[in-house]
Amino acid sequence: MNQRIALLTIALTGGLLLAAGCGETEQPTRAEKLAQPATAAPSPTPDVRAELVAALQRSQGVAHRYAVRGGLPEGQSVKGTGAFDPRKRRFQATIAVTGGKYPSAGSRIVIGTDSYVRPSDEKDWVHVDLKRLKRDDPFLRFDWADPTGLKAFTSSITSVDRVGPHTYTGRFDPDGEDAKSFLPVGAPSIVSIGTPLSPFTITTDDQGWVTSIRVELTPGKGSKLTMTTTMSDHGKPLKINAPYDADEAADFYYRK
Repeated sequence: MNQRIALLTIALTGGLLLAAGCGETEQPTRAEKLAQPATAAPSPTPDVRAELVAALQRSQGVAHRYAVRGGLPEGQSVKGTGAFDPRKRRFQATIAVTGGKYPSAGSRIVIGTDSYVRPSDEKDWVHVDLKRLKRDDPFLRFDWADPTGLKAFTSSITSVDRVGPHTYTGRFDPDGEDAKSFLPVGAPSIVSIGTPLSPFTITTDDQGWVTSIRVELTPGKGSKLTMTTTMSDHGKPLKINAPYDADEAADFYYRK
C-alpha cells in the first residue's frame, strides 16, 4: 500500500470557524456574562436545569445516532449524520459544508485510536494513528470525551424552563472556553467570541431520551444562525467497522 501524502483538511470535528460579535459596544467576556444577574428572565429553577442536564448526560452516555443541519458564518450551511458509541469507542460521521468560499465534505470513522478519513471527492480512505498524531493538528485530532460537542453544550447552559411535558427552553453561553468549538452539536466547527447568551429548545421522548436540540446564535447585528441536531436509536447496537482497505497518512502528520 502506498503512503498517501495529502492534506486532510475536512473539519469533521474540531474545525475552526469564527462567529464573532459585531455590535457597536464592547461585548462582555464569558466570565462577565456568567456573573451578571439574570434580570431579563426569571431565575432558573434548579430542579428543572438538573433534570435537563441529567437527560443530556444520559443520552450522550449510550450508543445513538444523530443528524445535524443549520447555518454557519459567512453564508455557509452544514448538514450531516453520525453515530457514536462511547462505551465501545466507535464513531462515524459524514458531514457536508456548503456555500461560502470554502465548501467541504467528507466522512470519518474512529475506532479506539484508529481514525479513518475520506474527503467526498476521494475514493480511498486514509488511516491516521491518533496515538502518534501531532497534538496541535486541529483537523485530525479526536476527543473521545466529547466528539460531538454535546458535553460542552450541556455545561454552557445558564437557565432552563420547562414549557411542556417533553420540551425545555433556556439560554446557553456560546463562547467556547479556551477557543474550544462545540457548535453545531454533532459537527463542532464554530468558536464563538463575544456572542450574547443564546436561546435553545430541547425535546425528549416518553423514555426521557433527548431527541432534538435547536439553538440560535446572533453573531452580529441583524444576523441569526439556527442549528438543529436530532438524536435517535438510544442504546441500540451500532455497526461501525473499519474500512476494508486504507492508505496510511504521511509522516508529517505525526510528532517526531
